[in-house]
Amino acid sequence: MRDLLLKIFNNDIGGPEFNALTIWHILFFLIMAGATIFMALFFSKKEEKTKKLVLDIYAIVIIGLYLSDFLVHPFMTGENALIVDKLPYHICTVSAILIAITRIFPNHTKHIQTAVPVLGLAGALMYMTYPNGVGGYVFSYKVLQTMLYHSCVITYGVCTMAYGFVKPDFKKIYVEAIMIAALVLISLGANSAYATEDHHYDWFFTTGSSFGMNKYAMPFIIFAIFMAMCASIYLIYFGIKILIEKKKNKKQE
Repeated sequence: MRDLLLKIFNNDIGGPEFNALTIWHILFFLIMAGATIFMALFFSKKEEKTKKLVLDIYAIVIIGLYLSDFLVHPFMTGENALIVDKLPYHICTVSAILIAITRIFPNHTKHIQTAVPVLGLAGALMYMTYPNGVGGYVFSYKVLQTMLYHSCVITYGVCTMAYGFVKPDFKKIYVEAIMIAALVLISLGANSAYATEDHHYDWFFTTGSSFGMNKYAMPFIIFAIFMAMCASIYLIYFGIKILIEKKKNKKQE
């Protein structure tokens, strides 16, 4: 049975290769965008109970994809070992846990109900736009799981706003700022704690090694980038909201 699992989850299965900005990447992105728009529009006018169920299902799928991935790692690596880089020190990986927590304990997580989907959306959208590092073949488990996971995080974030469960407010964007700053500090600690002579990590890209940036400047750069992404998401949200209101007013006239 082990040999079969090694073949199924091994990244070296042959076929077309997956790289950023290739036709396969663009195709994945378009499928994700289409599915997100469909889910947002199709269920936006359904009953609140139905919309909540959709979000709950997405949350289950997201945390399921994240946790089940660790069970597959031994077959991906060919050894009985986990891929440490998948630990929740990236914005995308920690999003699965935070989304699950906010769904399970909504009354105890009111202050981060908006920040969690917005940050997840920001991180996953950046990754889907340029999925550098995923590598491998198009139909390998690694590529399919990675792209599906990030796509679900994006769709979840968009739908929380489209369904009216999350209403961004610029006066409260400081919550995102606090969470980004916290993750920067946590990732710096994790990068230092898990580093060995043979391997180092760059969770949340705060060491600067992934982009050849100054290690002292990178934490501030990452903070600024993600704050800009969150602000952009807010602006898009309000822009769409204004357009919808204008259409409603025209119909009433």
